Amino acid sequence: MNETERLALRARVIEFLNAHRKAVFAILDKNGLPTTSLMLYAIDDDLNVYFGTRRAFGKYADIVKQPVVSLSVIQETIDPLVVVDVRGTAFEIPDEECGKTCAFFKTKNPSKYYVEGAPDFVMFKIVPSF
Repeated sequence: MNETERLALRARVIEFLNAHRKAVFAILDKNGLPTTSLMLYAIDDDLNVYFGTRRAFGKYADIVKQPVVSLSVIQETIDPLVVVDVRGTAFEIPDEECGKTCAFFKTKNPSKYYVEGAPDFVMFKIVPSF
């Protein structure tokens, strides 16, 4: 793939991901087994993926222990089937940056975010590895 094709594909991926709000996230649980969750997400222009959860949830401890995350966003039509998969490393957003990151998130994904406002709410940033 040449540079022009790569840039065009990247633009299509960004457009597709920005047009959707939910992804299936796959992580490894405490026993090293794969597990999935449907999560709200937002992306930035560098294709970093942002999501939030609660420290009380099992996925929080699992991600901290094994920060490798994979996610899939699926077009809700069958023909043509369009899927974007992203794999990367999740980094916890420091508490002092969580408010700013959450505000950015809500500009990109206005869906009702039921965990927001919980005392143990935390956000993560996934840096993709392509």
